[in-house]
Amino acid sequence: MANILITGSARGIGYELVKKYAQDGDTVYATTRSPEKADALNALAAEYPGVHVMKMDVGDSASVAACAAEIGEVPLDVVINNAGVWGGLETQTFDNMDYDNWAFEFNVMAMGPWRVMQTFFDNVMASDQKKIITVTSQVGAHAYDHLVGYSYASAKAAVNRLVTALSQEKAGTGVCIALMHPGWVKTDMAGDVADITPEESALGVHKVIAGMTEADSGKFMKWDGGIHPW
Repeated sequence: MANILITGSARGIGYELVKKYAQDGDTVYATTRSPEKADALNALAAEYPGVHVMKMDVGDSASVAACAAEIGEVPLDVVINNAGVWGGLETQTFDNMDYDNWAFEFNVMAMGPWRVMQTFFDNVMASDQKKIITVTSQVGAHAYDHLVGYSYASAKAAVNRLVTALSQEKAGTGVCIALMHPGWVKTDMAGDVADITPEESALGVHKVIAGMTEADSGKFMKWDGGIHPW
């Protein structure tokens, strides 16, 4: 069985990924900013003893370090950077940009995954699978030609570049560092107008990750197994 770390686990895709890995019998370190409010996640942990609900705010270096201290030297086969935020489209347009929200989104979705990768890299390298997957979005790709929220899109574009650069730096070490577009998912962020459910997305993401190897490091994968255009 594998050891899995998933950020942003309280709801949506993160929660469904925790559930899927738990059903496989894996040990899952499911992190969230507010464990005391994560009722569904806590219920899942009560059902599956291998699920450990842990406090971690990826936007806070001290919080990431504190979580790492709790986990200790446990090898982590798969680390999934899933935590994300959305300030609303109306506050991230050309005519109306909330700069505080922009900084917040960038901190959580670009710097946040970097903190996690940096902090838990040795745990990953001590494992058998050695996979670090960052959940990103199609809006971070130049190939996406629709209206975007500038704060969100720029944060995702930044983390895309950070991940591909790190994959190049760590090439030949046996680790797979890659990006994952989970699809347009019916989460609190996207709403019911999106294409697929969190369950469908998690099922696809789980399957794709399972088949990934070091040869896939640096790739921008999609939940259905395809490669996302840049």
